Amino acid sequence: MDRVLILVVLCFALVFFFLREGISLKKSRLYEIVIALYTFSCCFTRLYLPVYKAATETEGSFGPSLAIWPFYFVSIILIWIIARDKQWRIRRPNLALMIVFGGYAVYTLFNPYDVSRAQTVVAVVYLLSFAVFMYLFANSFSVKNVVNGIFMGLMVTVILHFFLALLFPVLDMESAIKLFDTEATTRNDDRAGAVGTMGHPNILGTYASYYFGFFVACFVTNYKRRESAILIGISFLVIVLTASRSALAATVFSLVTIVVFYVFRRYKLISPQSVIKGIIPLGIIVALLVTGPLNFLFSDVENLDEMTTSRLMHYYCGYEIFEDHPLIGVGLNAHLNYLVENGSAMMFEQIFDTADIYQPEEFMFSHPIHNIWIILIDELGLLGFLPILGFVIWYIATFKRRTRNSQNRYYNILNISGLGVVSCMLVQGNSDWAPLTPLVLNLSLMFIALSLNRHYAAEVHPEFESVEASLKHMQEQRQEKTDEAAEGAIDVLPA
Repeated sequence: MDRVLILVVLCFALVFFFLREGISLKKSRLYEIVIALYTFSCCFTRLYLPVYKAATETEGSFGPSLAIWPFYFVSIILIWIIARDKQWRIRRPNLALMIVFGGYAVYTLFNPYDVSRAQTVVAVVYLLSFAVFMYLFANSFSVKNVVNGIFMGLMVTVILHFFLALLFPVLDMESAIKLFDTEATTRNDDRAGAVGTMGHPNILGTYASYYFGFFVACFVTNYKRRESAILIGISFLVIVLTASRSALAATVFSLVTIVVFYVFRRYKLISPQSVIKGIIPLGIIVALLVTGPLNFLFSDVENLDEMTTSRLMHYYCGYEIFEDHPLIGVGLNAHLNYLVENGSAMMFEQIFDTADIYQPEEFMFSHPIHNIWIILIDELGLLGFLPILGFVIWYIATFKRRTRNSQNRYYNILNISGLGVVSCMLVQGNSDWAPLTPLVLNLSLMFIALSLNRHYAAEVHPEFESVEASLKHMQEQRQEKTDEAAEGAIDVLPA
């Protein structure tokens, strides 16, 4: 029944998108409807078709099954667009990226310590197929089409999530939990969190933190500012109603990051202007919220202590795996199987006895480690993890340069959204494994991939097509560089 309801809702969304555009529908608007419908489809946990299940009792963060995801069907549409409208005029794929993806696939598939190769295949097939999808996606649409389409899709997503969050937990209608996922669960503690369409409050909180960042990006770039402001507020309410502390912390951190790196981009990373005008006001607002309306999330000290202890003990399990195979890891999506097969519960008995936690063995051996960075270093080893860490550092360090070099507001929205995703991962990834689920990766990887698209960055924004407007924009960019150089010169002057 859940999949039937999902298809019905998607049909209603498709009708809404067409009615919103009116009778005369241009090709570019039709493209945006395709993007919007795909973006909306990403929020449904059960919208996939499993074709092969790995023979194991446990499952990693990528899930246990090879599956057909919505982007498989969208890829067929993209190939048709490329053939019919683009006459197969597509850009050559980046050879370096192909080598990286191929190298990682071979590296993890042939890992001799992998005790669950079938689950590794599940993760590799998903990542490689999604990479192909993004290549087709970027060759089919302009950056303006992409942003317009994503905005429509996420707008409908936020409204649906907020409506479901009002049903539960606000109105306490528990039947709403399983409307879109019959296997959906909420937490076992007193924090009744909204589940929405995502199956678990933490996953919904992670997903909502990403589209919160997208709407913030739209707001600070003056794109549909009124609608963006409303959707920012609704997105934040969804995050609060999930009762996910990690998602809330990640959202606040991503907002501060966007303010420092983009809103005050003319200043140094930590400057008096960004601190006084940005960080301090946001800090005061957060402190008032945490001590006021959001106090219920942090008032249960016993629950906080229990969750912290459980995670720290789980991290110790990850340390044991890393200690066994620090160089190449135990295979992507396979750390939990390795822990079950190679780590006896007796080896943690002394630690378990020191903590008053109910059935800790069941928690340790039935859930992935609640830390994506420990998962990655356990499954890929230092050889695979250090390049990923280096990429994250490079991505943040080059954000201002990518923004400064672009003349396109639409690209900057994607660039800021990607920064928001990475910021959320840095915070929430330290206490949860939800950012590594395919459901969440469908959105986060899309933002990161599109923000690194050099052709999107090079597209000229429609308002800069005139010579006068383009020259004015170039002068503003030069002024930004001059301001940055002047600040740097002041810093090196002797006192």
